[in-house]
Amino acid sequence: MHLLVRRLLTVIGFGILALFISTLAGGVWTALMVANIRTAPSIPWGVVAMAALLWLAWRYLAGNGWPRSTSGARRKYLRANPVSAQVFLWTMISGVLAIISLAGLWIVLSQLFKMPPNALPDYSRYPWLTISAFILMGSLVSPLMEEAAFRGYLQVALEQNFSVPVALSISSLFFALAHLNHGVLAPKLLVYFLVGARPSVRSRGSLIRYYR
Repeated sequence: MHLLVRRLLTVIGFGILALFISTLAGGVWTALMVANIRTAPSIPWGVVAMAALLWLAWRYLAGNGWPRSTSGARRKYLRANPVSAQVFLWTMISGVLAIISLAGLWIVLSQLFKMPPNALPDYSRYPWLTISAFILMGSLVSPLMEEAAFRGYLQVALEQNFSVPVALSISSLFFALAHLNHGVLAPKLLVYFLVGARPSVRSRGSLIRYYR
């Protein structure tokens, strides 16, 4: 019973923490974009501000800053460790193949089910330099913070209490929940779940050892 309670608290606590990290990062970036557009659309100052905040957030999650008593735990849960060039290369290859597979699945699902596309604001009247900078920063905010939240903190905590396949499934479920704002549609959530099921480099090694 004690073990069950501990596992349940881990899932709930770290799940909420992962959702908070990813939601906060997205909310701050959205607020900066809106403020940038309303004040000085020709100067992408919001990108510079967000880059600084991302750097500070990553450093904090990696164990820097106060309180020093939690530095070791934060560093462990982020699990942002260097890997060899060979491992990095194979990870990139598997990632590209996964993207191609998921894109194909999305095309099939969009033909089988009626799903409204994700609505995007019309930025055509704004300077191309600002919009290009927004797109570049947007492509960094979500991946960095989602990796830290779901593949880092949540995944590490879950692997301490569950087998690797179960831990991946739970973290993928929370990853899908983090994208409910894109629409509460089963096909969309399935794709997000599968995207979240892509294990990190460290989790791949654990999976290999698990199935051996």
